[in-house]
Amino acid sequence: MNFYLTSGTSDYMEKLVAKQKKEPLILLHGQGNSIVLHESEKKSVFTVPRKFEVVSGAGEVEQRGYFVFYNMPIVTDDRPVFEKKIKDLLETFERDVTFISYRFLRPVKEETYILLTQWVGPASYEVWTNTNAYKNTWATIVSGTQSSMQTMFNASTYVTTYTAPLAE
Repeated sequence: MNFYLTSGTSDYMEKLVAKQKKEPLILLHGQGNSIVLHESEKKSVFTVPRKFEVVSGAGEVEQRGYFVFYNMPIVTDDRPVFEKKIKDLLETFERDVTFISYRFLRPVKEETYILLTQWVGPASYEVWTNTNAYKNTWATIVSGTQSSMQTMFNASTYVTTYTAPLAE
């Protein structure tokens, strides 16, 4: 499965989604920009998309809720080890009732992996980040501070957040 992402102004992204009514596009608004997501076996409808392969996922990505993107630039040689470590931890999301979906995305032409998580709302995500599971495992992995993973990151990790306006 392929996962495509494009970004721009909110007006432009809203027009893009309106033009492509037959495609399952997800519009998200963040601070300073908006993005549109497209998950498909086919080629993207975007002119210049960022393309990813779905390594693993759970749930349906829907036009609702709060999205958190963990952006993790990984050294090419360490990709298989990194992917295994993340996949082994992903089941912890599925135990949370306020969790909607996730996609673990491998970049096709870049170095930055994305772990996209979708939550009922920002408060749900905040509650999860205060759990021991998050603090003891996820926080150290996604920040690149876990000792066994420090050499895998070739730049700083960062988090971006978005909200999904309700579909009209």
